[in-house]
Formats: sequence, C-alpha cells, structure tokens
Amino acid sequence: MQYYISISDSTLYKKIASNTIAQIISKALTAIISIFLIGILTKYLPIELYWSYNKIYSYLGIFAFLADLWLYTITIREISRAQTAPEKIIGNVLSLRTWLWVIIIFIALAIAYFLPWYNDFYTLLAIAIVWVFTLVSLINSAILALMQSQLKMEFSLISVVSGKLITLVLIAYFLIFMFDASQNNIAFISVFIAGFLWVLVNTLLNYNYAKKFIDIRYRFDLDYISYIFKTSLPYWLALFLSVVYFKIDVILLSLLESPEQADISIALYWLPMKIIEVLMVLGWFYLNSLLPSLTQKYKSKNYISLWNMLWISLKILFSFGLLIFALWNLFWTEVIRIIATPEYLDPISSLYSSLDAFRIVLAVLMFYFVSLSFIYMLIASEKQGILLWINSWVTALNIIGNIILIPYYSFYWAAIVTLVSQILLTICTAIIVLKTISFPMKYVHSMVLWAVGMLIIYMIFDTLKWLTNFNDIINICFYTPLFLLLYAWWEFIFSKNLRTNI
Repeated sequence: MQYYISISDSTLYKKIASNTIAQIISKALTAIISIFLIGILTKYLPIELYWSYNKIYSYLGIFAFLADLWLYTITIREISRAQTAPEKIIGNVLSLRTWLWVIIIFIALAIAYFLPWYNDFYTLLAIAIVWVFTLVSLINSAILALMQSQLKMEFSLISVVSGKLITLVLIAYFLIFMFDASQNNIAFISVFIAGFLWVLVNTLLNYNYAKKFIDIRYRFDLDYISYIFKTSLPYWLALFLSVVYFKIDVILLSLLESPEQADISIALYWLPMKIIEVLMVLGWFYLNSLLPSLTQKYKSKNYISLWNMLWISLKILFSFGLLIFALWNLFWTEVIRIIATPEYLDPISSLYSSLDAFRIVLAVLMFYFVSLSFIYMLIASEKQGILLWINSWVTALNIIGNIILIPYYSFYWAAIVTLVSQILLTICTAIIVLKTISFPMKYVHSMVLWAVGMLIIYMIFDTLKWLTNFNDIINICFYTPLFLLLYAWWEFIFSKNLRTNI
C-alpha cells in the first residue's frame, strides 16, 4: 500500500522551492527576533545570570543531541518510502524520542548535581524546565518531519515565528515590568518559562495542522522502534564525527598553542567559521525538501528521473556555493571591516588574519554542498551505514593533520586541513553513489561550462572593482546588484541549455 502522497514532476520543483524558501524565511525571521531577545537579556539580566542562561542551554544541548539520534531525516525517508503507515512511523518515533530523553535527563541531572556551577536550587529548576522544553522540541521535530515529507513546511513559518514572538513579548514583560533587581532569581526562571511557552505554542500549532492528514499519537511497536533505532544510529554517529572534524581544530588550537596565542587564533578563526556554519544550513533545508522525492525515485527504480534530480540538486547547490565564494572574494575585506574590528584584518599578534581563513573556508562551503547531495542520495538509498566508515577515516585524518600542522602554521593550516577533509568526504561519497547511479558526461560538461562562465564574470568585476576603488559601502551597494544581475542572466542561459539537454 502507498502511504506517501506523491506529486507530479511538473509541480515537484515548485513545491521544493516553496518548501525551502519557507524554511529560509523562517530561519531569517527567528534570527532577527533572537537579536532583539539577546539585547533584552543582556540589558536586564545581570551578567552572571546571563552566563548561567547560556550555560544551561549549552549543557542540555549536548544531551539533546544524544536523544535526537538525527531521527528527523530518517523519519522523512521512512515516510517517503511508503512501506509503513506514517501514523505508525510518527507514533513510534515519538515513543523512542521520549524514552531516550527521559533516560538521558536523569544522567544529565545527576552529573549537574555534582558540578559546583550547576547544583544550586534555581539552576536545577531551570534545567528541569529546559528538560520539558527539549522534550516538547523533540515531539515537534517528529511532527515537522511528517510535514517535510509531504512538502508542507510553509505552515511551520507561521508557527515558529508566532511562538518566537510570544517568547520575545513575555520575556520583555517579565524583565522590564514585573521584576526588579531584588527578584533576579524569579526573573531568571521566568525567562526559561517563556522559552518553554514558545516551543509549546509552536508544537501545538504544528500538531493542529498535521493532524488534518494523519492521526498523531504515541504508539508502541518494539520491533519497529528497534528498527528505527538501528537505522538511525549509523547516520547519527556519522553526523557526530562530521561535527567533530569541523570543531576539533578549535579544541586543538587551545591545546597546542600557548593560552595567549590560542585565544587570538580562535577568535580570528571563529569569525569565518561561524559565518560558514550559518550558510551550511541552507543546503540542509533544500535537501530535506528533496529527500522525499529522491527516496520515491530510488524505490521505484526510476533512475533516469533520479539522475536528473541528482544533477539539478548538485547544480543548484554548487552554483549557490560558487556564488557565495565569488561575492565574498570580491567584498570580503569590506564586509569584515563593517562587521568586525580592524584586528581581524591586520592582527598584531598573529601571522594570519581572518581573511586568510576566509579564503579557505569559502571553498569548504562549495565542497560541503556537493558532498551533502551525495550524502542524501546515500540516505535515500538506505546506505547511511557507509557514511559512518567514511566519516571515521576523514575525522581520523583531520585530527592527525591538525596535530601535525597547527604548532607550525596555526589556524591557517587548520582551515586547510578542514578543506582537505571536506574534499576527501566529497570524493568518497561521490564514488559510492556513482557506483549505483551512473552520471552522464553531458552533465559534467554542463557543470564545467557554467563554472567557466562564472569565473569570467568574477574576473570582470574584480578588475572593475580594482580600477574604481570606491569606499566599502559604495563597493558593496553598487557592484553587488550588478553582479547578481549578470549571475542571474548566466543562470537563465545555462538553465535553458540544461532543459534542452535533459
């Protein structure tokens, strides 16, 4: 029996586009709201309580990662395979996530009780509130996986922004109007209660919407729960290793350099890496929207359509990555001067600047998008276990490379090691996928043609920018729209040629 609601190929990419755009807008709006929220918290909470606020969420975030098991992506794939009723999948995923979180939270509370900076009454109470917050978030994630599998994420834009706005209003009310300095602890707890109300409103809105097309409730099927757990575990471990090789260089910088030099290196390196991490989320949004269709095409052995879908996803993500790479290479000096202090451009106590690291990590982004396309093909074809072995070797090589090179070349070569690791991951995942799905050479030729055109466009603008030498704001405001227009024109010409080939 087919449980997945399929859509025709003629409307598929429109649905994927609207689904992805809704998530990007949601992310952008919640980020803006979060900026105002941080401003209120830093202004009205004493610094020690604001530090405790971040400390508690960071602490429980580690345990939430353990309980999550990256079931979101696996749930999307399972619903898209159409072999099991979505009611059964969602119900058992809810049970698995709840049990895991109940077990893990006892471990988290036990550890916190014996840590001197966590074991006072108000901190433990805040941890208990965040525990409930996280449990509801895990439930919400299961509902969102259902909506993602049906390409109905537009509604989540309403629910998440509504919940976040409620949080902002409540926290502003609690901190500005209700409490004074003598009631700091009550204000501190009220902030966590407001956060819980945000995720509760978000979840209730999503539940009310999703229950229109399936019955959502807890279910207990031990065999199916065991299957989901075993299926998710390799992918979760692979994801954990990928996080390790993106983060381990910062840890090794703190261990392999003197404390004073390590602080400078980490600050200079952290700025470009944080910007890249934000941009990486965009590829995840797009491919989660594409995963249901990839799964359906692979299951039905519609390989011609699968080739085209894989190629188009590679083209979209690679071109987006190359666009970002070109824009940053044109304007990175201006942007850094606007968003950071001069020390990031010309540090006194370091051989390298943030711009040096930017040149490397921007290339990481392009290869990341390409490898992500192949990774989602492995997930769609139920080969996520292979990712564990690939990421294990890549992570091991990354750690060895950092240990050898950081003492001599600091964070600059840490960035190069990350780039090499990402290239290796891309090559390995591509080899595995292309053994299963052939990739016609006309696609490769089209990719090369497009990239050459983009290189020419970049060289034209780089020359113009060098000749005119405007100030930072004029450079960005004048050349960016022109570059995007020329980019859009080349995309139109290329896409027209691509449609003819396909």
